[in-house]
Amino acid sequence: MKKTIVWIMGLIVLSGCATAKLSKGPDPAVLIHHDEIAPIGVATAMDERDSEKIGTIGATAIVVKKNDLVDLVGNHLVRYINEKIGLNVERVQVTDNDSIKLVATKKKVEGVIVLSIKSLKMFSMDALLQPVEVNLTLELVVFDEAGQEIYRRIADGHYEKRIGITVVEKSAGELVEAVVKETLSQYVKDPELKKIIAKFKYGTLGGAIAQIF
Repeated sequence: MKKTIVWIMGLIVLSGCATAKLSKGPDPAVLIHHDEIAPIGVATAMDERDSEKIGTIGATAIVVKKNDLVDLVGNHLVRYINEKIGLNVERVQVTDNDSIKLVATKKKVEGVIVLSIKSLKMFSMDALLQPVEVNLTLELVVFDEAGQEIYRRIADGHYEKRIGITVVEKSAGELVEAVVKETLSQYVKDPELKKIIAKFKYGTLGGAIAQIF
């Protein structure tokens, strides 16, 4: 009898359509100032997904709004660059590659980072018995102050967790934030990006300092 009640509750909770409740992530206004280090420009993240529907948890279709995901990913990106990588950050707007040089000159930044959200998928056949799997694909491109592309990498992140009987909207949002953190952490560990960051941070000394990575 108890098993039947749990099963029925699961059907009620895990059916229909749910829009994930995403947090805004770290406060973009709270940044660490790094003395004697020129800022790097960070463009607003671009969500290139074809659909806001990202998959299903049981019988429930999960939706992640583009504006919500852009805010979450962008704010975590700024935090990683500012705190983990150690650069000052200037938020910038770019329309295309040709505008990057103008933006870099106007904002007096050493370069511009552009992040694209390529894909976000979530799936679980039965959230009561199986973990929910989330996959995220990002592409990070770095341009120097002249507008020349100097780095490009696609990162695929994966995260999974069993959520059981819960508020689907809230749990889906937490899962998305977890996979965003996991995926961005791959860039922090990338030796090639570390070399580029060293040049941004230390100028002409960067070439020598980059050898430690």
